[in-house]
Amino acid sequence: MKKYILFLTTLFAINLAALAQPKDGPKQDKQEYIRTQKIAFISTELALTPEEAEKFWPIYNEYDAKMEEVRKERKGYHKELKTINELSDDKAYELTEKILDCDTKEASIRKEYLAKFAEVLGKKKAAKVFYAEEKFKRELLKEIHHHDKPHDGPNPHD
Repeated sequence: MKKYILFLTTLFAINLAALAQPKDGPKQDKQEYIRTQKIAFISTELALTPEEAEKFWPIYNEYDAKMEEVRKERKGYHKELKTINELSDDKAYELTEKILDCDTKEASIRKEYLAKFAEVLGKKKAAKVFYAEEKFKRELLKEIHHHDKPHDGPNPHD
């Protein structure tokens, strides 16, 4: 089992490295690729059985869709705030309140789905879902950052 997990982790790392390379394809392809990698990563981190996976993924997909909706909403508010110097005091304040409301919505969704995940995975694995998501984000950002750095010598900031 450990060899299988090591193999999947290595495969994930190789695919993640390929993701960080510039692509000519559309943004949607990259997003779908990241989503596929995220699914593999979470499955590995949670060590899902086939039975657990069958019950878990439909619930996770619901959760992810709700979270994406809130992220898009927040992104719109951030886009408006880019022109903060041209906005009235009230409008800038209102947009910031809306962004904070999005944070509250995300926390509420996470709490709701923590309970739903626990129903099919148990409490510990349910908690690991959120840990695995954060770990995936860190790994992805680290890999992208690594590939964006110039490689012509040691970095004095490392």
